[in-house]
Amino acid sequence: MKKWDNSRQGLAAVEFALMLPALALLLLLLVEGANAMHAYSTLVEASREGARYVLMDGDTASVKTLIGALVAELNTEDLSTNVATDPIAKTVTVEVSYAYQPFGSKSAGGMFNDGKPFQLVAQTTMPLP
Repeated sequence: MKKWDNSRQGLAAVEFALMLPALALLLLLLVEGANAMHAYSTLVEASREGARYVLMDGDTASVKTLIGALVAELNTEDLSTNVATDPIAKTVTVEVSYAYQPFGSKSAGGMFNDGKPFQLVAQTTMPLP
């Protein structure tokens, strides 16, 4: 029969305890990255819908209201919309920017970007008929 080596008892628990902070940080970065990608994807879709709205209706004044309704899950105070038409090139450009605040920046004392928000910008240019 084989005897157990008592000198290696608890080694797996020590290795797990050493790797736990690295795994927790990796999980935090994955969640934060997914949240930022979701916010950016929402901005891209809103800028596309805003440009489509201008193409269909020709109304640039109510694009901000439309974009505000499309990105209702984001903080609208940090949202800025710019609509520009170029009569020479016959294009419309809708730019939506958002001051993205990572969830760890306030509670961790500025862990990301010294507590300043990241500026996410989505821009869509479409030709006018």
